[in-house]
Parts: sequence; structure tokens; C-alpha cells
Amino acid sequence: MLEMLLYSRPGHIELLPALPTAWAAPGSLSGAGARGAFTVDMAWGRGRIRRATLHSVRGSTTTVTARGRSTNVTLDPGGSLELTELAG
Repeated sequence: MLEMLLYSRPGHIELLPALPTAWAAPGSLSGAGARGAFTVDMAWGRGRIRRATLHSVRGSTTTVTARGRSTNVTLDPGGSLELTELAG
């Protein structure tokens, strides 16, 4: 079920890749693990990302995608970044 909300592989994280219509109402998750030693907090509504924050455990680079928009992210160990460009 988690992979419907967050799909990851080395170097890439996709937010809401297969959100079921029944789950399109506002929802959120916090601390979801993603490949590459990242965790993700996000909230959605109407099937779209409203807020997403990427946290790095050991420092790394990845590409984050939501609704066809992508951004490259490089974080230091313990760093985090709010992904405002993917919201909406």
C-alpha cells in the first residue's frame, strides 16, 4: 500500500504514483522510508501533493517527481528540504 503513495528506487522518488480515487480526500504520512536513505513527510488533497518534505539520513542526491514535475535534490547528512515546487 505504501508504494501507491511513495515509490522509490535508487536515485528516484515518486510521490503519489498510484493514489486510489477513494484516497483522494485529504491525507498525510510522516517518516516514510525511501531508497537512498531518505524519509518523506507529505500531505495531499484532491489527489495532489499539498506539502512534501524530504529528509536525508546520510546525505545523498535523488530526483523527486510528482504529477510529471521533477526536481533534483542534494542534501547533507541530517538535512531536509521542503519541496514546494511539487505542490499544487
